[in-house]
Amino acid sequence: MEKSQQGSKSWKDNIGTFIAITTVVLAVCATLAAFKAAGYGNKMVLMQSQASDQWAYYQAKSIKETTYQVQRDAMALAAQEAGKAEQYKSKVDEYDKEVARYKQEKKEITDEAKRLEKDRDMAQRFNGKFGQALIFLQIGILLSSLASINKVYLYWYMGLFAGGVGIVMFLYTFASSIV
Repeated sequence: MEKSQQGSKSWKDNIGTFIAITTVVLAVCATLAAFKAAGYGNKMVLMQSQASDQWAYYQAKSIKETTYQVQRDAMALAAQEAGKAEQYKSKVDEYDKEVARYKQEKKEITDEAKRLEKDRDMAQRFNGKFGQALIFLQIGILLSSLASINKVYLYWYMGLFAGGVGIVMFLYTFASSIV
């Protein structure tokens, strides 16, 4: 008779185990969310740094382009004043080619900087979403822990809800990040 009573423990007899399992699952998910948030945070900083480097490179090219434009204009003016425009034409054409080359390089640099900024913005979004999931998971852990300590099962139900929201947010963000 004793065996049959022990074999069929009631829900309340096992709730401590369920609370412990819930807390462990939420803690594992919170750890994963924290790692993903940190990874995207690092990527965000790296992309910002690389985009800033590209914009500095753009500025350097702009300065060189302006230098060639000034030299070209000065040479064209000098040739015009001397009445020898044909003699200086090849040099003015060289300057024009350099200016055109710098314009093309600046366009390529701009495209790369904008791509890096787009990647930075994406990393920032994922960082924030994983961070939000982490908050809900931590609230779930806190409430489950309170339920375990105080034996107030309403805390566990609230922890299940908050943790469930965190898990859904984590899974949705994770699925979005791998696409």
